[in-house]
Amino acid sequence: MIGRLIFVFVLVPAAASAQALDNIEALRERSLELVNQERCAEGLSRLELEDDLNEAALAHAEDMLERDYFAHTSPDGGTVLDRYLDAGGDQGRVVRENLSRCNGCLGQPDIKSVEQMHEGWMNSPGHRANILAEGLTNFGFAVVHDSDGNRYGVQTFAGSGVPRGELTGGSVETIGPQEQTRLAAEFINDLRSGAKAATADQRLRQHVESKLPSGNLTDDSLSKMKLLDDLPADFPWLSYQVLSGQCGGCGKEPTNSDVKFFLERWSEGGRTRAILTDTSLTSLGFVVVADGQGRKLSVLLLAGE
Repeated sequence: MIGRLIFVFVLVPAAASAQALDNIEALRERSLELVNQERCAEGLSRLELEDDLNEAALAHAEDMLERDYFAHTSPDGGTVLDRYLDAGGDQGRVVRENLSRCNGCLGQPDIKSVEQMHEGWMNSPGHRANILAEGLTNFGFAVVHDSDGNRYGVQTFAGSGVPRGELTGGSVETIGPQEQTRLAAEFINDLRSGAKAATADQRLRQHVESKLPSGNLTDDSLSKMKLLDDLPADFPWLSYQVLSGQCGGCGKEPTNSDVKFFLERWSEGGRTRAILTDTSLTSLGFVVVADGQGRKLSVLLLAGE
């Protein structure tokens, strides 16, 4: 018996392929113009184009088109922050993203397409909030399409963000280390509810300042400080406790609301709250530093005899 070879042909749909746009710069400029018109009407600062944000927007638009999904998180878990960092962005900044999709939109995207996207975003509370968010300085935009009429638009935003803590009956103000330490002592003593008070101490504050990094802040900045190494010989205290924290996308400068934010966060933890309320710790220094891009570090040094 002579065997026969049987060939079976399976048709596999080709992955969507983005078509090149010869007008992307004009579309990007128009999208930014529309965003800035909305922001100026609300008394907010204008945004400027940033290459890293453009690259992050384009990467996500192309990925959604190629893999046929529509979400801020990619199938493998990538987020807008991941895409921004891959493009060379700063991890200390706050990053936001708006998405748009159209099926059956044949032809190359044009200015009218961008204006329709913008109208849709402004009519959506979440997207509108991104466009009108405080603490943003930069903008990116991309739109891609294929021959089947699939179109994806992406806006990306970044900036230093705003301070995290909320003040009751007061305004957010930039403050220096001396005032930061005073407010920290005030918060801690309120927490101790009349028990032995902690006093703001200039020596402890200055020691913290000498150890904190300046300029560029990184994830490991706190671990590199070694705050309890090389304590001054004239320090009269016998015991010390250190609390430290950091945040990203929380404003350019240290403020009074930062003091409240970090102290409140520590007061909510069992171990850290016990340190704050330990009445054997009678002196303190507290400092917040910022890198101007949105990252902040805070250190509280408590001491007792």
